[in-house]
Amino acid sequence: MADQVALAARPRPGKGKGEARALRREGKVPAVAYGAGLEAIPVWVDALELYHALHTDAGENAIIALSIGDGAHLALARDLQRHPVRRDVLHVDFVTVSRTVKVTVEVPIVLRGEAPGVDEGGIAEQSHYALQIEVLPLEVPDQLVVDISEMSIGDVKRVADISLPDEVAVLDHLETPVVSIVVPHLEVPEEEVEGEEAEAAEAEDEGATAEEAPEPTGAGDEDAG
Repeated sequence: MADQVALAARPRPGKGKGEARALRREGKVPAVAYGAGLEAIPVWVDALELYHALHTDAGENAIIALSIGDGAHLALARDLQRHPVRRDVLHVDFVTVSRTVKVTVEVPIVLRGEAPGVDEGGIAEQSHYALQIEVLPLEVPDQLVVDISEMSIGDVKRVADISLPDEVAVLDHLETPVVSIVVPHLEVPEEEVEGEEAEAAEAEDEGATAEEAPEPTGAGDEDAG
């Protein structure tokens, strides 16, 4: 079961850009809260408290126990707007949820174990890094683990191979590859390739010249005739 992270939100009177800039200068993040059991309300939260809430093992899937005045709501942080350089949060939506209604989340996929195929000269190539699922808010996993400890060269594990509880609904295509053990491509140096291409072109030119050369007219034969 996912842990809840407490976060206090306080109502703000307006929605203007000037107010938002003033809040940020004071170390606050403007936000809006809405969703199950709550009409949209503009709020602000402390920037440092928000940072800690989003940097648990659950990341942006953290279940937030959001207090607004005398009320408390379960919420997910969504639509985060970040500064293009500093990456700090400029604005966030808090979407309130019901503990009895499933939510849609993306959960990171991590690989675990040492694949025998890697010892054989292959590499573990991960092509899918997160899985979209529907799950109850308090059951959101921090991550999904794929065990590669029995994979040899040529083996592939797909979304369907990820072990999940029965109550979790997978939204991604089940045949989507997640990780493969592949043989690394041999890279031929560019100079060597150019040299081989030049030799092949030269051989083709010589062949074409030989075919186009006219046959001897046989002048001696004409005299004999």
